[in-house]
Amino acid sequence: MHNVQDYHLTKQKFRLVDCASCGFRFTSPRPRDTDLSAYYESKDYISHNASGRTLITWVYRALRTVALRSKASILRKYSTNGHILDVGCGTGEFLAHLNRLNYSATGVEPGPRAREAAIQVHGLQVFSALEDIPDTLKFQAVTLWHVLEHVSSLVRSIHQYHGLLEKGGHLLIAVPNRLSWDAQHYGSAWAAWDVPRHLWHFRESDVVALLSRHGFRVVASRRMWFDAYYISLLSERYLGRPSLIAWTLALLFGTVSNITSIFTGRPTSSSLFVAEKLDP
Repeated sequence: MHNVQDYHLTKQKFRLVDCASCGFRFTSPRPRDTDLSAYYESKDYISHNASGRTLITWVYRALRTVALRSKASILRKYSTNGHILDVGCGTGEFLAHLNRLNYSATGVEPGPRAREAAIQVHGLQVFSALEDIPDTLKFQAVTLWHVLEHVSSLVRSIHQYHGLLEKGGHLLIAVPNRLSWDAQHYGSAWAAWDVPRHLWHFRESDVVALLSRHGFRVVASRRMWFDAYYISLLSERYLGRPSLIAWTLALLFGTVSNITSIFTGRPTSSSLFVAEKLDP
């Protein structure tokens, strides 16, 4: 059990608790579902903010631009066109990028400000919840870029994704990996704990077990190289480093984390898992 602070917003302390039988880690106490939205309604919550002007926000957007191409390239290996659902789409940049590549892209975003930005800026179809998607809509792929750690019910959500996919469709899930070198290095100040917004804290074995039990087969996993730098930068800022020192150490420790992954097989700061839908 570890005590971790919500550095981003409230400065409250939360515990990270491991299941005694399987080792799966989760945030405790967990806010009630009706209270969770309050932890996101900050002008500094970057994925929900299309207009922030801080240096960290600029870096986030620069990396996001590069990541859009990488994400689309990965998606093309499993679906070259067709209908794609992006869950937790934020302000809609990935959806807009897919539409430019001749996909038919739909989003889900519970945050009202981010959802309205996606609709107004990009002209996208974005629902507020999975339950709002018509039963007639089916997708070749469902993507979750750093979303699964936020959902309140893992089992229910996985079943919903399964039902939304066409036969043989794919689920792409990117999550922070708590076994990465940078997670160990920063300890309780690791920015990817992001309590209480992150309810679950994954290892590869956790993701594989969850999907395998609920109608999916993991067919690939990939390292996500850029995340180590951004997470390290946020972690250094949480530790109170002056700006120049924070940037220097983030570059150093992000590189160390990635090199450690290359030579030891340890996961990078975040991992991407691709799972194929198995029909009953």
